[in-house]
Amino acid sequence: MKPSALTLIAAALLLAGPVRADESDAVKVDAATQKKIGVVTAPLAAAHRQGAITDGFARVLDPGPLAALDADIAAAAAASSASAAEAARAKSLFTADATVSAKTAEAAAAQARADSIRLTLLRRRLGLEWGPGLARLNDAARGRLIEALASGQAALLRVDAAQMPAGVRSVTLDLGPAGLVNAAVLGPARTSDTRLQSTGLIAQVTGHAAAQLGAGLTVPVRISAGAAASGVVLPRSALLRVEGHTVVYVRKDAETFEQRVAENGLSDPAGLFVAAGFRPGEAVAVQGGMALYAAQNPPAAEE
Repeated sequence: MKPSALTLIAAALLLAGPVRADESDAVKVDAATQKKIGVVTAPLAAAHRQGAITDGFARVLDPGPLAALDADIAAAAAASSASAAEAARAKSLFTADATVSAKTAEAAAAQARADSIRLTLLRRRLGLEWGPGLARLNDAARGRLIEALASGQAALLRVDAAQMPAGVRSVTLDLGPAGLVNAAVLGPARTSDTRLQSTGLIAQVTGHAAAQLGAGLTVPVRISAGAAASGVVLPRSALLRVEGHTVVYVRKDAETFEQRVAENGLSDPAGLFVAAGFRPGEAVAVQGGMALYAAQNPPAAEE
């Protein structure tokens, strides 16, 4: 608004009734004057904002290779344990009274090292082929997951998007008539999608919905990233641009309005979302804000 218009508003306020500004970014306007200059307030409602949302797709993974790898790990763990025990026994007998030869003890030790190396390799393959999320599971937890996959109570998915956001918090599958289903993100995948060149994510669906997710099926997903936040949405009609800042007038009592800066706001269809500085239930001027600004900043005497 032009300065000349502010001058006219301020002059009208002086004629309308008592107006007092103080040094705390507040202005006092009596009820009759508020009515004359058209001040209308509305309470702020609580709002919740998700992080960035990206559309993508998820492909249901075949759990067979994971089950086979888990079986290889179990067999290698058993072999490693047995060969380690045999190497310890051979070394003890050789040291005690040479019941076994040095060659036999050395062969047992070599076999134990070979079995240990094979077990380590298989465990590393978990991370290389299925990502760090599955690699972090211990043997018991991984076994329970594979049992759930086999019984149809769980499904593993690879999630991709053209631009995968950082800090993904949740993935929601759109199963059409079956509705929306949440998938738990286990971690990043270790191979990229050849078409999108996306790093991808490994996610898990559990419960009855998993039975509908056959290996190879592709479904659309919504990917939510970034920290969610709670706050309020400042109505668009309440926002004023003053000296490079976005401000709102908040009612403090029946006659007092405080000018408050909206900091770190995020654009919203209804106005501006802010996570701090305002509380749900506070009343803000959705009409007459410019008149309050004019009352708080009267023109100089020469004007």
